[in-house]
Amino acid sequence: MNRELIHIARASKLILTVCYCGPVYMQPDRSRFRLLQRFLYREVLKNDSSNTSGKRHISMSGLRPLIGYDLDPNQALSDFFDVFYTINVQDYTKIMIDISSFIPAAQVISPTNATHCRIIAVAAALDFYNYSAYMQSTQSSLIPLNRDPVNAFNLTIPMPQPLGEPIVILLGLSFINGEIAEPGIPVYCQSVKIIHVENATPKTQTQIQAPTNAQTQPQTYTQTQTP
Repeated sequence: MNRELIHIARASKLILTVCYCGPVYMQPDRSRFRLLQRFLYREVLKNDSSNTSGKRHISMSGLRPLIGYDLDPNQALSDFFDVFYTINVQDYTKIMIDISSFIPAAQVISPTNATHCRIIAVAAALDFYNYSAYMQSTQSSLIPLNRDPVNAFNLTIPMPQPLGEPIVILLGLSFINGEIAEPGIPVYCQSVKIIHVENATPKTQTQIQAPTNAQTQPQTYTQTQTP
């Protein structure tokens, strides 16, 4: 089988695993895997100018095209969350997502039975040779979906290691019905978006050290901080 296709399949599985293992939870959907595979192959892999076709690698391509990618194109974050936010990477020690003041009832499009929403942020350092990820995350408190203004706040995530790998930053939005929600039960995200990629530029050949026994299954290591 084409080595590039195997690589893209494993890379897609790794990225989606970050969205399935928490605190960002998305309902499993095979179509997301196919769409992400196609996107990585057509928009990312083509940027590897160091290798010939058939031997190209995402680490040599750079992940800048992933910035702004909705993990479910049919559930774009902008369709539900009309709120201004900025991303600030500070001294390679932490990532801050500053969210401006907003009125939930006017700027958050929610399901009819939802009473609250929660904003979740994840930073994942992705190793596309070992197919492993180290994650850091944080989330907002539950936000009532009413007309009371929510003051500006920030979500702060420690920078995940290792620093040399691409770090994908995700923003997710989930909804719950506070009257029937069961404590401790994970809530699926309505939408998840890649809002930034740190170390998005392609690696050079001298920066690449492929392991001799690459792992074939995605692995994630998660630390969660809740304000």
